[in-house]
Amino acid sequence: MPAINAAFYPLIITKRPADSLYRQPPAGTDMGAARLVPISDVRPGDWVLGEFEWPLNPGRLNTLMQSVACFPALPATLNGYIALDGQSDVWHDDETVLLIPREYIPGDTYADRSGGYRLGDRVERTFIHEPMHENARDKVGVRRPVIQRGTVTAVEGKVFTVAWSGRWPGREEEQAMRLADPADIARERSTFGFAVGDTVTTPGGTATGVVLELFFHWYAGAPCARIYWPGSGWDNYCSYTFNPTNRYVHQNPHGAYGITSRADYPAA
Repeated sequence: MPAINAAFYPLIITKRPADSLYRQPPAGTDMGAARLVPISDVRPGDWVLGEFEWPLNPGRLNTLMQSVACFPALPATLNGYIALDGQSDVWHDDETVLLIPREYIPGDTYADRSGGYRLGDRVERTFIHEPMHENARDKVGVRRPVIQRGTVTAVEGKVFTVAWSGRWPGREEEQAMRLADPADIARERSTFGFAVGDTVTTPGGTATGVVLELFFHWYAGAPCARIYWPGSGWDNYCSYTFNPTNRYVHQNPHGAYGITSRADYPAA
């Protein structure tokens, strides 16, 4: 087959879509660092661009499906699936991922903390939650990945302390942790009015709670929030509230509200 001379034309991108459906890596990211890796090699903070439903095969050329939007990974493994976003276990553990390693993301937009976390960092972890009680959201014995946000409150050498917002009842099995991405928090607030980790109260009420989870009710389609209410044994025992989020209003954090547990982690 004769060689064909290729013609190259310059392409200048002057504007990116701002809609979250067309989310891009932060400006200044080295796109030349994109690479294919087994899904099991994805680390917290790596930016996922797409995936392929087969294992990596150096012997053949495969076409990957690029996602409509990319996102920083927060992987959690459960029953042969990996929740790349920390919550949705829809990726099989033998798939291939197209990503940009976190080291190639500009530090002034979404910083790499592989050298250690800093005082005041807003972080989030994913863990496998096993509920104690059955309700419209969970079934006893059916484990699922969830996320929780917190703030680094102390750094001593290679050990730092995290004050987590709220408390999940039931058994936990932590999987990964990374910086909380401001874009995720902004998207949650634009969709639901609140973000995971926000401190809220009811109109006219005095109790202060912490948003643990945001979702749409499976039947009504209404936006709902699971709220942790410190000091209320009944709500904490039942573990879930199913109320439209517009019943809640933001509350300025004060005292110990919203900071219910601390844990030490070695710096990555």
